Amino acid sequence: MPPTIAATVSRLFLAGAALFGCAGTLEPAPESRRVPGIARSAVAADAGIEVVAVPGAWHGYPAELDDLVTPLLVTVTNSGSRSLELRYEHFALVTPAGVRFAALPPLVVTGVAYSPVELVYPPMGFGLAPYLSPWYPGVSVWGGSFPFRADYYGNCYTACEQFPLPTGDMLQQALPEGVLSPGGRITGFLYFEKLADVRHIDLLAELVDPVTAERFGHLDIAFVYDD
Repeated sequence: MPPTIAATVSRLFLAGAALFGCAGTLEPAPESRRVPGIARSAVAADAGIEVVAVPGAWHGYPAELDDLVTPLLVTVTNSGSRSLELRYEHFALVTPAGVRFAALPPLVVTGVAYSPVELVYPPMGFGLAPYLSPWYPGVSVWGGSFPFRADYYGNCYTACEQFPLPTGDMLQQALPEGVLSPGGRITGFLYFEKLADVRHIDLLAELVDPVTAERFGHLDIAFVYDD
């Protein structure tokens, strides 16, 4: 028997509860149905298909992913009698005015991120050079003057900060495309386009039969976005 939804999603959510960056906050709308035991979760069901969505659950590299895209952890459970086609094009975040933020295939997510470093020998009484803070997020930064010596670093500093996306973590934790059979369940992240100039937005999911291409249902989960 597969693990419960709460156990699957809570394990991933708790591991990434600390958020980084200056991205806005996505929360279930007051009218959305919650899942007991899963913070910030919302759920909808139709035709035997259930989708649980959890914003703010990203953990992994890059920590600041929500500055670049809108990651949303989803668990899809098929308790119906027909298979479900899972394609990114069947998911979207849509505003009341019809503005659509698409779910992006992980392989086409582009951008650059910092590569974090975990020190093997934790320091004491040490203040990190301010320009190195993106790479050492857990180390206290020196509050005084400590200028960057461009003549000594040369081209290395610029090259080191350019780490292309998608990362291995993004690919490993993504919801893959495929077919979910009756009795099946799958959990993974959907990476939506970065939200902007929105307040109310809904996660829409079209339920499609992989054999006949028939749309046999529709899910809608309401969220609010505070940037």
